[in-house]
Amino acid sequence: MALNKRPLRDVTQQDIDDYARDGAVCLRSVLDRDWIDLLEPIAREVIIDKKDVGLLPTIPGRYMARCIEEYRRFVFESPIAEVAGKVMQSKEIRFFFDEFFAKPPQSDAKTLWHCDRMGWPVKGNMVPSIWIPLTPIVKANCLEVLAGTQHDDVPYWLFSPNARKMIKPDDRVPHPEIESKRGDPNLRFLSWDMDPGDLLIVHPWVLHYSAGNPTDDWRVAISERVFGDDIRWAPRPDCVNLAGVSFDEMLEGEKPEGSHFPLLWSEDGRADSDAHFPQGFATRWPKQEMAGVNEYKAFKELKVKEDAGELSRKDKAPAN
Repeated sequence: MALNKRPLRDVTQQDIDDYARDGAVCLRSVLDRDWIDLLEPIAREVIIDKKDVGLLPTIPGRYMARCIEEYRRFVFESPIAEVAGKVMQSKEIRFFFDEFFAKPPQSDAKTLWHCDRMGWPVKGNMVPSIWIPLTPIVKANCLEVLAGTQHDDVPYWLFSPNARKMIKPDDRVPHPEIESKRGDPNLRFLSWDMDPGDLLIVHPWVLHYSAGNPTDDWRVAISERVFGDDIRWAPRPDCVNLAGVSFDEMLEGEKPEGSHFPLLWSEDGRADSDAHFPQGFATRWPKQEMAGVNEYKAFKELKVKEDAGELSRKDKAPAN
């Protein structure tokens, strides 16, 4: 199989400029088709057939590289870290975690407008999502970006599992209502038709969204989260958890390093192997039915509560 380790096309200055201006860039034909042929059947087994491959039953959409050899190989051997580093102008790229995103055919499930910033236990800008479609993408089911919003320094309240157990702090603001602004000539909404082998690099502060899936096949994508040069630990109670790494180990101001955050690429050619990368999880659990990969319904319900002011009420907020 022609599993390319270097990008099939190099990052250009235009790519770098587009990312800096818009908060997202679409890179065409980065991956060989053989990578897609390796990963897509496994994704369909896990997402559609709910095959038990050892993923966490409560969050089966994450940590594929921990349990699936082909996805671990993709993290360590594909060119995704190199293109992310070059687009962001980072000298090094380390791994954070990976995640499935999927929508069934003829689905009206929407991903709410949001940014990822306050979900991550870090400070800095270089923690993008590398969004990689495993099936053909049309603009109607593509991830969509409101260009330039990564320049807004706003601590939006994100509905992470930890945040759902908390009263919303006063300094966290709701994500803005965007849909009614589509006709505004001063705003630029970006979406793409994409082929497998293309990918998006999405800034953690940029507002993004996804509508339903009007096609007759599943829309399947994976997101690889990585760390660049400016990232330092800054854990908060509302951040997402990371399996196997407690907040105790995320020392404020320190650079993420260690077995869970291997060096995937560097300008000077250094990279870690997967020899010390964790396989599986630190706990065991009785066999149980897997939850859904994505939580569209839960996020929609939480947005209704947020709009009603209930997430700031002591008598209601922790009940999610």
